[in-house]
Amino acid sequence: MTKGSAAVCALLAVLSGAFGAATPAQACAINPVHVLGDEERVDEPPPFMSEAIAALGEDFPGEAMLYREGMNYWLRTAESCGDGHAQGNIWPWASVTKQVIATLVMQEVERGRVALDALAVSYLPFPASPDAGSPTVRQLLRHQSGLRNPDDTPDDANGIPDFYSTGDHGVDWCLADRGEAVAEGWTYNNCDYIVLGALLEAVTGQPLAGLVNARFREAGLPQMQLPARRPRGVRHYAPDFPIDISRFGASGALLGSLHDMIAFDRALLDGRLLSGESRELMWDSDPQMGYMALGQWVYELPLDGCDTPTRIVERRGDIGAYEVRNFIVPERDIALAMVVHDADFSFGEPWDTGGMSHSVLSAAVCGARA
Repeated sequence: MTKGSAAVCALLAVLSGAFGAATPAQACAINPVHVLGDEERVDEPPPFMSEAIAALGEDFPGEAMLYREGMNYWLRTAESCGDGHAQGNIWPWASVTKQVIATLVMQEVERGRVALDALAVSYLPFPASPDAGSPTVRQLLRHQSGLRNPDDTPDDANGIPDFYSTGDHGVDWCLADRGEAVAEGWTYNNCDYIVLGALLEAVTGQPLAGLVNARFREAGLPQMQLPARRPRGVRHYAPDFPIDISRFGASGALLGSLHDMIAFDRALLDGRLLSGESRELMWDSDPQMGYMALGQWVYELPLDGCDTPTRIVERRGDIGAYEVRNFIVPERDIALAMVVHDADFSFGEPWDTGGMSHSVLSAAVCGARA
């Protein structure tokens, strides 16, 4: 299931108009050195790219893309069979979806239509509950809501909580039988963002998929979609996949390519999605809560090769054997996105100097310049 980052040191698809016509991905050759610029192709990779590729290792079972010095660099791609470069490979974004939803909520805060410390019931009707009131919008964003948790539903025959397969699900399920919101600590809960998705629909009067498209269009980003019950064209997605990705909704159902994830990161960095003030409010983290910000984790990290600790914005997620990592390095205008399909693979924790995430971040952020 999708999940958030642990405490540091204690711590839709881009369909490009062809979603329906896409075919299931096959096993294809890996090209570890393709470089993709906005308007040009670079044949000789810069030294920092070679260092990051080496940190990934030869057996990295997925794709990785780095944005640095104004260009996008494929560190590892799974080639589209017969179609050349794999820019359009579709992957589950899993809980990186929450980063998108948090951004949309902050846009509504900027527009004066949502207040972070207002009760969510101010915008979205909650069923009456004798034992619980309404969480605030901020508490939903920070997993302090007290809502029912899909991960607590009984496992089905495949060992999957049945919220994500064949059981009851959706916003009505999330809002029923809830407990009190908490002021300290947090409990990771996909219902928090499923409810935030419904709140956005109520405030804007648009279905969530249409809202994402509209806001991405305004920022010059590719169009996205939330998947149907059985999405097509997703890399490694099998017809008998036991999890209904669509049931994650606003908590984890977006699909897309890494190229588009990096485009989203760049739009955050250059102010196309949020003002600098709103973005920093979204990225303001609480060390007492494991460096949790709003929809992501933000912390300073010592990296090999950098003289001082580096501020990292992290969003991670997983669904089944899919695992995703999205890192933004604001002060250096760098973004790194990685995805794998391998239940046995471990990214390692960014603060673990022996782990792969730390090694790739060190090379990508602090590695030699061209």
